[in-house]
Amino acid sequence: MNKERLFWDKEYEIAARIWGDRPSELAIIAVKYLKSHQLEDKYLSVIDIGCGYGRDCLYLARNLNCCIFGIDLSQKAIDILKNSTVDPSTKAIQFKCCNFMDLDQCKYDIVFASNLYQILQRKQREELRKKAANLLKPQGLLFLNSLSTNDPEEYGKGEPCPDEQHSFINKKYLHFCTREDMEEDFQFLSIKELYEHEYDEPRAQGEMHHHISWILLAEREG
Repeated sequence: MNKERLFWDKEYEIAARIWGDRPSELAIIAVKYLKSHQLEDKYLSVIDIGCGYGRDCLYLARNLNCCIFGIDLSQKAIDILKNSTVDPSTKAIQFKCCNFMDLDQCKYDIVFASNLYQILQRKQREELRKKAANLLKPQGLLFLNSLSTNDPEEYGKGEPCPDEQHSFINKKYLHFCTREDMEEDFQFLSIKELYEHEYDEPRAQGEMHHHISWILLAEREG
C-alpha cells in the first residue's frame, strides 16, 4: 500500500482538511440509526477504519457514549488531527497510523468504514471483509458505504481496469458497486439495511461534488 500512502499523504499536504469539518454522510446516518434504536446511551466500542483527520471520530464521540479507535494509512492525516485545536471529545478517541490488515484481534461493537471500500482494489476489499468479520463482536454492527455504479460524479472517468468490472483509474483507483456486488460481498453478515444514498459533498477548495453511494448496515450473528 505504499502508493496509496504516498497519494493520500500528498492529498492531505495540499488540501489538509479535504472535506472540511462536517462529518461524512455515513457518520450522520450511523448516529441517527443508533439513536433511533436507543443505543446511543449504551457504552459502545468503535473502530473507524480509514479515519482520515478524524472528523467522523469527533462526531461519533460527541453524539454517542463510546470509545473510538481511529486508524488511517496516511501519517499526514493523523498529524493534521494531532495539530488541531484540542476537543474535549478527543479524550474518548485513540488514533494510530497503520494498515488495517495489521490490526490485532480486538473486538468492537461497531466497525465503521466511510468512503474506504471504493478505493481498495479487489484483494484489499477481500482483506477488509475478513478483517471486519474478525473485529465484530457477536451482534456487532458494520456501517460501510461505497460508491454506486450510478454515481454521476466519478463513474466511468479515467482508464477502465482490464481485469475488474466497474473499476477505473483517474489519478486514483476507484471501484463502483451494484446492489448485487454489495449483497454478495457481505453475505457473511446479516444485512439489515442496504440502499442508495444521494448527497452533495463539499471540498476544501470550495467546489461541491454530487455522489450516489451504497449505505450498508450489517450485523454479525452469534
